[in-house]
Amino acid sequence: MAFQPPDPSVGETAPAEDPCAPQRRVVEETCALAQRLQGLLAVARDDLRAAQHALAVHEDRQARAARDADPREVQQRKAEAYAAFREARASARDRGDLEVAATVWLATIDDVNRRLVDGRRVLESERHEAGRLVADLEKKTAAVDRARVAAEHAAAACHEAREHLAACEEGRGIAAGGTPATAVGTAAGSAGTEAPAAWIGPDGDETAQGIRRPRIVALLHGETAERDVVAVGLAGGDQAAADRWADLLDDLVAAIIERALEESRFVVPDHHPFWGLFQEDERRGIAVALAALGFSPIPGVGWADGRVPGRRDLSLAVGYAGADPLRVRIWPSEAGMTHLFDDTSADVVGFLFETAGGLTLGEMVSLLGRRAEQLTPLWNAWGRARPLLLAETA
Repeated sequence: MAFQPPDPSVGETAPAEDPCAPQRRVVEETCALAQRLQGLLAVARDDLRAAQHALAVHEDRQARAARDADPREVQQRKAEAYAAFREARASARDRGDLEVAATVWLATIDDVNRRLVDGRRVLESERHEAGRLVADLEKKTAAVDRARVAAEHAAAACHEAREHLAACEEGRGIAAGGTPATAVGTAAGSAGTEAPAAWIGPDGDETAQGIRRPRIVALLHGETAERDVVAVGLAGGDQAAADRWADLLDDLVAAIIERALEESRFVVPDHHPFWGLFQEDERRGIAVALAALGFSPIPGVGWADGRVPGRRDLSLAVGYAGADPLRVRIWPSEAGMTHLFDDTSADVVGFLFETAGGLTLGEMVSLLGRRAEQLTPLWNAWGRARPLLLAETA
């Protein structure tokens, strides 16, 4: 995992000319509180799991004691022991065999009686313990609920504070260190704060009217030179910091690609003998259905964990996607099924444009879900990162 660079503003006193210093302090305070409350929530959940385990152990012990102390169970065990003795006595060849059978029978009766006494004693003590454990579980359940609500409110406040800081930095043109952008803006190119009217398509066509190519597209295509431009802009000329920002930008790209794959966003050639039978939305529906059935394709590579669907699985996926399986006159062979996604690619750019085309903080965090947690330093600097990522490239 790439090294997570610290937020350049944390732990530093913002210079007097920083117009976004108040918003920056609010971010530091609210997000630090959100992190602490998230830690307290984790502790509360651990305590709740411990209480649930203790109650489960108690209930299991109580159930065993109840069986041992049940008069019907006691009589049943004694009857089974006597039946076994009678069988052994009938097959005894001499007095020695008879004494062994009697010894086993009496030992079994003694064990049943001992378990009866112990069961009654344990049952009595566990009944008293049950009330305490149930009360403790209810108390810790309520503690988790309170901690969860507090953590959710703090996380929302942190997110709102970051949005305010991002709006301030974008509006003021703030570069790294809280100073107005000058050389950085020149190096990065002019970056509008509005979402592009349209993005470059997967085929790379930049000639169509109204098509723009934001720098984030270059990053998604693996262009390290453009990534480094953004990293230098975020680092304010500090090369060591730029390297850390570059690692963080790589993590951002990887997270977006993973989400596109999870959503089965694939580009499929129209001339494909199987995929060519379906419309684009049907193709996506089939891929989503296959993933739901446990078959996850990796474009150009194969299938995750080597799990290849069969014809029946593919037929079910076609039906789940709302298409008619009868349209398929010749189904892929076993080898064809293995290579069903070899000619496809991930439509990462299209996925990002449709789900977070404006690259706003809210859109990005919503798109990435839990993966957003590893990108905290980037969100704290999103007011500077977003214009750089939306800047047009040649």
